[in-house]
Amino acid sequence: MTPAWFQVVQQFDWQSTLRIVVPSSVIGSIVAIGWNSYRDRRVHRRERRDASLEVALSLEKYARTCRAMMHKADWASDEAIRTNNSQPVNGVHVPDFTYPTIEWKWLDHRNTSLLRDFPATVHYAREYVGSTWEYALASDVCDHVEFECAKLAKRALVLASLTRKKHGAARWNPGAADADLERELDELIAARENRRKMVLEQAKPWNTPASANSLPTGQASPGSV
Repeated sequence: MTPAWFQVVQQFDWQSTLRIVVPSSVIGSIVAIGWNSYRDRRVHRRERRDASLEVALSLEKYARTCRAMMHKADWASDEAIRTNNSQPVNGVHVPDFTYPTIEWKWLDHRNTSLLRDFPATVHYAREYVGSTWEYALASDVCDHVEFECAKLAKRALVLASLTRKKHGAARWNPGAADADLERELDELIAARENRRKMVLEQAKPWNTPASANSLPTGQASPGSV
């Protein structure tokens, strides 16, 4: 005698069931894959924004530190001249710079290359200014520090702005104390460049060749007699 459950199995419409179950499984898998991909993209964008914001904030903080050192160098130069003493120059230097812990994999490769080169630029400026301490006057050292700080601060702000824009982070909204920071840096750099050009122009030798026919007034040339 055939068991009852076997008869039920024989009567069950397997083909119709498969026609429904298989497409449903495929659709469910596609939906799950799409959702996971969307979620991963959101996480990736958030990580990119967070990493870029950390980088930009550190660069903008460094720019403010450089401006503070510029003001200190300007004051130290005046004091050194007034007192005829190099003591006020102690502590005047190009500030060092390091990034906080950053997962660079989240950032654009080309932008990362520019960002990671910046600490080396700072190191070179520090080495250059440090080499002038042995022979330069105190006021000249302060002038070097002020100029290098201005250039580094400007570069830091450019990199910060580029990083924010490239990775969708919010734009920098400086407070009242920093509202004129970029203009101040541009003016100082332009003034130093103009002064440097003037010094180079003044250092050029003035070699004006005398004319072969130029003779003292009233003296005739040999062939005119």
